Amino acid sequence: MMKYIFRLLIVEFFVFALLFSGNCQAQTSAAWRIVIDCKGNQVKIPLEVKRVCANGALAQMVLMLGAGDHMVATGRFVATNPMVLKIFPEIKNVPVIYGAPGGKSEIQLETLVRANPDVLFGRRDQVLSLGIPCPAVSLLNFEDIKYTVRMIGDVLGGGYQAKSIAFCEYYDAMIEKIRSRTADISKNERPRVYYAGGEEGLNTEGRNTISYSWITAGGGINVAAEHGVEGSRKVTIESIIKWNPDIIISNSYNGKQTVANSEQWKDIRAVVDGRVYQAPRGVYLWSVRSGEGVLQVPWAAKHIHPELFTDLNIQNEVRQFYARFYGYDITEGEIEEILHPAN
Repeated sequence: MMKYIFRLLIVEFFVFALLFSGNCQAQTSAAWRIVIDCKGNQVKIPLEVKRVCANGALAQMVLMLGAGDHMVATGRFVATNPMVLKIFPEIKNVPVIYGAPGGKSEIQLETLVRANPDVLFGRRDQVLSLGIPCPAVSLLNFEDIKYTVRMIGDVLGGGYQAKSIAFCEYYDAMIEKIRSRTADISKNERPRVYYAGGEEGLNTEGRNTISYSWITAGGGINVAAEHGVEGSRKVTIESIIKWNPDIIISNSYNGKQTVANSEQWKDIRAVVDGRVYQAPRGVYLWSVRSGEGVLQVPWAAKHIHPELFTDLNIQNEVRQFYARFYGYDITEGEIEEILHPAN
């Protein structure tokens, strides 16, 4: 927490200008703050932020902090997400500026300008020429996630800042809860886990990624990292066959079907043993870079070491998270839809 405080110090200052016209004197004031973002950039933002554009995982964080009513532009993937529509139905009235579902990053600049956001949480290079404040983010590990949530809370200010701190405390507690049982597991007792991204299952993440973090915390070995993969990368089926992982976790329904039923994958140990799983998806995918990914840590631990976590009720964790951070009373059916996405 102290690391964040030192890195993300918000400096507030005011500039006052006097305008004179004939015998009339008028005083106006401009007020702003400087935010030090995740890359060390100094970003000038309004003193009071009321209009926000956010896409993807960053939109999830805005919604999680209870600032959905600040959203004036978002992406189609967010606007069409069933759980987003349930917890924040007003999203259907928010203009869509980012492309199609599936992570497309095309941006409708004219629509964005009309939306007139005070701040945009997204890719800085797309909006710098427009002069829209856009703090850079990094989402590669647990610390990055917390830092970004804290930064968003500080940008929004007030109660949102307090809620971001509460989330980070919850995040730390959850990770510690899982690591307290997995930290001393020897390498030989750690299952080797392959993270299968995309419909072909060939996009993966190795070292210095969020999937490396939750696989390791959950008591597994990221098999791609074990074989030298850094960051996100597409690999070959021949490599995966050679790695022969004990567990495969897919980030999509079609990806899981490909892995579980394709002739190419059938002899891999995870497929033979029936240990192919699909990561949950709520307001955002748990297995990637979002605040809701805190739930991926216990979910992964329960699938990697079921014998160690027989007392962990993931349904209860989901119920409590949605109540606390979204203010949403989730149903049993909705929990099952999150834990077992059908598309």
